[in-house]
Formats: sequence, structure tokens, C-alpha cells
Amino acid sequence: MTSTTAQSVVILGGGPAGLTAAYRLTGHGYRVTIIDRRSLLGGARTSEDLCDDPEPFTILGCHHATQALLHLLHPDPQQPAGAEIPLEFRLHDDSLVHYPRTWLPAPLHTWVNLLRFAGIPWKERWRLASWVERLWEGDERLPADLEQRTADEWLASIGQSAQTRRVVWNPLAQWLTGNDLSTMSADAFVTSMRPLFLRTRSDSRISIVQDSLQTCLVQPITETLTEAGATILRNTEATQLRYERDHISGVLLRDGTLLQADWYIAALPPQQLTPLLPEQWLTRYAYFQQLAELVSVDSTILHVHAEQSCATPRLVLLDDPAFHSVLVTEAGPDRTGFALITTDSRFAQPQLSADIEALTPDLLKSLGLLRPGCMIASTHRRTIPNAILSLRPGTKLHRPIQRSPIANLLVAGSWTDTGWPPNLESAIVSGNRCADAIASDRSA
Repeated sequence: MTSTTAQSVVILGGGPAGLTAAYRLTGHGYRVTIIDRRSLLGGARTSEDLCDDPEPFTILGCHHATQALLHLLHPDPQQPAGAEIPLEFRLHDDSLVHYPRTWLPAPLHTWVNLLRFAGIPWKERWRLASWVERLWEGDERLPADLEQRTADEWLASIGQSAQTRRVVWNPLAQWLTGNDLSTMSADAFVTSMRPLFLRTRSDSRISIVQDSLQTCLVQPITETLTEAGATILRNTEATQLRYERDHISGVLLRDGTLLQADWYIAALPPQQLTPLLPEQWLTRYAYFQQLAELVSVDSTILHVHAEQSCATPRLVLLDDPAFHSVLVTEAGPDRTGFALITTDSRFAQPQLSADIEALTPDLLKSLGLLRPGCMIASTHRRTIPNAILSLRPGTKLHRPIQRSPIANLLVAGSWTDTGWPPNLESAIVSGNRCADAIASDRSA
């Protein structure tokens, strides 16, 4: 293969990571081809059956890459409409409490917010705030073995009771990462909490965007790529990466077509990427061997529509056997949408799943979210296979960086090593890094 002024890039996967890389590279003048096995771009969280019932779209203030991309796609004053909301917790007595936000500068606002948060008993609040203060002053250090310990064990060691871990920290960890305290590493827990709670006040904002991810991100990127002459191959599946020495020489498609380019970006989940790799790479490179160590679990979203108006969006984190959070949004005139999220494997059992769905109205009423006498208009359940990367101890060492050992192959996705939990921000950061790596290689 020979490089030309307008180099070519083949991107496997049309999720947020692949679309971000394609958008950036098209802007740099590269000839881009996207291959996706689905008919609708956007990844596993977008599909035809959710077009009329989209997954709620939340952005945190610390998600700078996501916000920057949305600003590029929607120049002022046409930004996607959003509403800032507080974070609410359901306590052991079924009462709801907000996590406070003060207008004090960092880091003072973090310390004051902790002391004011009624979700944690006073003695534990004071102990935690004092520990955070010692960290800032350098009198306390985080243990070096956080990646080898579970988050539950570590929180207990700094004085957080079993009740606080169950009612506050576990729902928070599940909302941010999809992982339970008892299984995720303490390092992953700290990494997920730090941007939201230990940085600037603006980083702690939580906003719900009224439009779907498909409308805000996928469609405008797709339109930009089409206008720029990019090739988008939907319903197309790659079956093998061909190679010559230390370079990829082409991507073989299921119909026998061989696509060739100067660069290749694999923006696929690890379960889809490893079958494409030559056996020689899997045995030779630890980079690829470690992909087999990554474990993912399913995520289920139960969408419920009720015949009542929605005055304001809300997010409530739950200590509940079935769901760890419920997001409340306006679903239309005099209609409220509830999105209840879980990684509970019981949803894989149809009969038990139906029983849980039947109990959902009682749960919403107990939270004061569903008004007495209001009717449930519709219920839609969707399970996303392998949606959540398990952050169990040791996982951090297996998440790959963007540059692979193969000279013209980069890897993107929320599950890669970006310094973020495997979320939308991580996917966009990984796509940016791939684009930057290719652009910097040309200018070197």
C-alpha cells in the first residue's frame, strides 16, 4: 500500500467511537469508509425499536469531550435542549434526599457538599470529609493496591458502614459504571467518582438532553460524513483482517469483498474484534491476548410511559433488588417516561422478568414518581448484550490503549483504556485519540 495526499481509513463499527473518529478524520481530509453490521448506526444502544422510545440521554459536566463534540455538531444557538437536574437517592426509610450543590469554588464546594449530604449519617460524613481534606493536604495517600481490592472492601476500610455502602455508594457506582461495589475494583470506583465529585463545581452538573443520542449525535455526524463523500456500508459484516508482515493489508467482508486502506480503526466490542484477528497475533502479542480477559454483562432498560404530565426531569438512584436507577423525562404532552435500568441477570428469565415488570408501578408510586390514579400507557423492555464492561480487580491492566502493535491498526471503544469508565465519554475520547494518532503520523 502506498500513502497518498488523501489517505484512506476503514473504520469497523459505527458506534459513538467509530463515528467520532470518522467525523474528525473527514474534517482532516481523509477518505473514510465505515463498516457496520447493523442497519442503523450508533451502536448497540440505538436501534429501530427505540426510535419512538429512545434511551434517555444524560451528560455530566465533567464529560468535556462529549460536550465539545455536541458543540461542533450543533453551533449556537441550536444546541440540544437540556435540563440540569439534581442527583437523588432513596434512603433505607424510603425517603428521597438530594445531593447538594453549593456555589463555592473548588475544592471547598466538595467538602461542604459532603457535610451537607443527609444521605450519609453525620459521623460518617465528618469522617469522610476529614479524610478528603487530608488527601488534599498531602497527609493521606490512596493505597497502592486499589486495583487489587474491591470497592466494597476499601470503602469499609475508610469507615463507610454497610448501610451507607448499600444505599448510597452502590447505587452510585452502578449508575456511573454498571458495576456493583462487591465486584468492581476500588481503583475503578475512585476513577469514576473523582471527575464528578472532586473537581470543579461545573464538572458536577448532571443534565438530561431532551433529544435522543440518535438525534443529537448519530444523525448529524452521518449527514456530515455523507456530504463529505464518506462511504457508509450498513448491514455489512467483516469476517477477517488480512495482514502482511506488521501491517493490515485489507478487511475481508462476508460477501468476499476485500477493502483496502492506509489505516484501520477497530471500533468494535472485544467480543466482535477478537474473531477477526489472525491467530498469529493472538499468540504473539500480549496486547491482543489480554482482550480475552475482558468480561462484559448485559444491561436491561425498562421503558414505562404513564398518562401524567412531567413537571421536571428527575434522576433517582435506588437500593432496589431489581433496578439501580430511574430516570424521569417528558415523553410527550401529558405523558411521562420512566427509564429503569438494571444489570440483574434475572431479566434473562422471561417469567421472573414479567413479575418484576408487574411490580414496577408500585415501585414508582412508592417513590412519589407515579401519581395515584395515573395509568401505565405502555411498557417496553430491551436487553443489550455485553453492554457493561466488568471492572473487577485486574481489569485495568487489560483495557488496551488506542495504538496496537500493528502499525496501521488502532482500537477504539468505551471499553479501551481512556481513563474513564466504559461510558459515552470514554467512547468519544477513544475516537478522538485514534483520529489524533493518524493525523499526527501524517504530519510527522
